[in-house]
Amino acid sequence: MIRPSQSATTRLSYAFVGAVAGLSAWFLIEMVADLVGNARLVLLLVSAGLGFFSILLALLGPVRLVPAAAAATIMAVLSAALLLWASFRHVDVRAFLDHGYGLAAYFYLLAIGTPFVIAALQRHGGWRHYGMLFDAAWELVVRGAAAWLFVGVVWGVLLLSNELLGLVGLNIIEDLIEIDAMPYLISGAALGLGIAIVHELREYVSPFLVIQLLRVLLPALLVVLAIFVLALPVRGLGNLFGQYSAAATLLGVTAAGVTLITTAIHRDNDLSVQGPVMRGAAWGLSLMLPVPALLALWAVWLRVNQYGLTPDRVAALIAAGVATIYALAYAGAVIRRRGWRARQRHVNRWMALVSLAIAAAWLTPLLNAERLSTASQLARYERGIDNDKLALWEMAHLWGKVGQQGLARLKADAEAGGDEALVALISKANRIESKWNFEAEQGDADISNMDGIVPVRPEGRMLPPGALNSLPGDDRRMIVDACKRRVAGGHPGCVMVIAQYEPEGSGAEQVIGFFTTTGGNARIMSFSLKDGALINDGYPRDLAQGRYPAVEPDVIDDIFAGRFDILPAPRWVLEVGGMRLFPQN
Repeated sequence: MIRPSQSATTRLSYAFVGAVAGLSAWFLIEMVADLVGNARLVLLLVSAGLGFFSILLALLGPVRLVPAAAAATIMAVLSAALLLWASFRHVDVRAFLDHGYGLAAYFYLLAIGTPFVIAALQRHGGWRHYGMLFDAAWELVVRGAAAWLFVGVVWGVLLLSNELLGLVGLNIIEDLIEIDAMPYLISGAALGLGIAIVHELREYVSPFLVIQLLRVLLPALLVVLAIFVLALPVRGLGNLFGQYSAAATLLGVTAAGVTLITTAIHRDNDLSVQGPVMRGAAWGLSLMLPVPALLALWAVWLRVNQYGLTPDRVAALIAAGVATIYALAYAGAVIRRRGWRARQRHVNRWMALVSLAIAAAWLTPLLNAERLSTASQLARYERGIDNDKLALWEMAHLWGKVGQQGLARLKADAEAGGDEALVALISKANRIESKWNFEAEQGDADISNMDGIVPVRPEGRMLPPGALNSLPGDDRRMIVDACKRRVAGGHPGCVMVIAQYEPEGSGAEQVIGFFTTTGGNARIMSFSLKDGALINDGYPRDLAQGRYPAVEPDVIDDIFAGRFDILPAPRWVLEVGGMRLFPQN
């Protein structure tokens, strides 16, 4: 049992460490950049300093102060050194940081590495003991969440106290808070004190409640995933591919499944789920988890195969690959039946180490996403991919030194091969700072003559020559981009339906157009035909629901398949996908 005097000493020491951490954070964030002229040295100092205090505060409690400080120093310096090394891929440190993936790998190293350090410092070889790792990881989450909640409460009390004293004309707290370093100092001291209190009450503030709550969700996710798997043969795979949102959803489901199964198998068999329903749910979810993981991997790979690698797609491939290995390993452990929970625990430990190695490799030349992406784009050019399908602007502005070197090589090859169009595009990519402006200028050539670009229905109908050319440049560019995409049925991502929607005798024809967007959805627009020119009239109204509708790209497939009618209601309307559209703004 902790004596009151010992408890008070621990709280004061932790609050002091937190206060020092807060002041250091203020100095590193607010002052170092002004005092140190070298941007890379600033990056090293800030990342090492913030990393050290973050790890130190995370270790306090389970680990005594001195060994915690030593371990935090080693982890912070190594991680900061890797981050600094990776920054040399770019001429400008800010460009490297804007990319985001280097920082993500750095934070991942600190977050996932900390439980291994806690377990290792608690017992010799503890980092290999799954039970200790499990406890360290979940206790770290609960301890951190509770301590930060306490920081929020402290600030709430301070702000309310300031308002109360303000009623009698006293601004003591407000004047104190306005001192530059004071918010950092208060937050740090409160965080340290919160960590001390949570550690003292660790028998009461334990991860057990969180784990039990998460376990309840396991059967629910199993049912949803089972419905998804059963619906696949009926609904098809058309909506799964060609967009990151589907892959991200599938990866999220896989990650949620892994997390829920981890809570079910716990640290050992005695604490894992015991009832037949929950054990069966964990068993069934483990068997079905490869489905979303493999579909996510396939979706990302199709995107890579279509457009080549970029750092985004390299990261997506790695995430999908790790998720797939996780899911297959979980399923394999279940198939072997006896001892499947112990095997899944081994999977968790090894995959955590593998993901740590991948994060570290991302910050070294072993896994240089910019180099892989540049090589992929050069290979696509050699295969004869259209110039406008190459990631020229990204190579010039986002992929650092290797991207610029690849672009220079591409320009030399284009000059040697007499490809003047590509040379001009590369010059534009180097010159134009905004990707939107680059794509807009690049697309101007595509929108000069729009005849024949948009399919027209009913069959046999055609737009007058030059009708689309009368639209504003932004509308024409949007239409061209939509028609370059494909919907699930393989049709172009654009279509227009012409009809005389006004009452008989008016002679005026109008057009309702459907166009896919970059987010995987579709937009509807209405146009009027006057003197052979199209005029944008805004958005059609769905008379069935009395609103401007949002639609899915499947409606375009319906139109190409002839699943639509033009009906009087009382005016003529286009009926498709459960909507009755009239081209009225």
